[in-house]
Amino acid sequence: MGRGENLPADSTLDLISDKPNRWNLEGEPTIYVSGDAGLALVECGRHAGDLDEAVRLFEIDLRIPRALDLRDGETRAALSLPGDLHWILHRERTQEVGHSLRRSGRCDALIVPSAGALDGLERGNIVLFAHDRERVPDLVANLRLIGEVRPTSVGA
Repeated sequence: MGRGENLPADSTLDLISDKPNRWNLEGEPTIYVSGDAGLALVECGRHAGDLDEAVRLFEIDLRIPRALDLRDGETRAALSLPGDLHWILHRERTQEVGHSLRRSGRCDALIVPSAGALDGLERGNIVLFAHDRERVPDLVANLRLIGEVRPTSVGA
């Protein structure tokens, strides 16, 4: 996962955000995790306004007992979601789906296609519903810094 260098990252609880994003409404505590470092960088590039000068990359251990994989066509069909993934690009729709599944209690997290890599369904992001802060350290553990990326000027 990628994180701006000035954002706290001393514990997994620091990863929780209640700002609105693709899969959550404002006020819904959520942790977004990319499935690999390359995808984390793609996602950071898509949210450049949230970043400072550098991005720190972290590796974490996830222990999520119940997740729905929305990359899977059968899962999407069972939830009456379109087979075509272009609906992922409509934030209001993804927020509605995330809100509904969060409130249903059917899962602790979603595995979702990245809006920045719809052509690679083998890759994905994890959207962890973090409303129960006491459970978060059990679900997300061992925050480890693995690298840092600083922008460079072209021609410098």
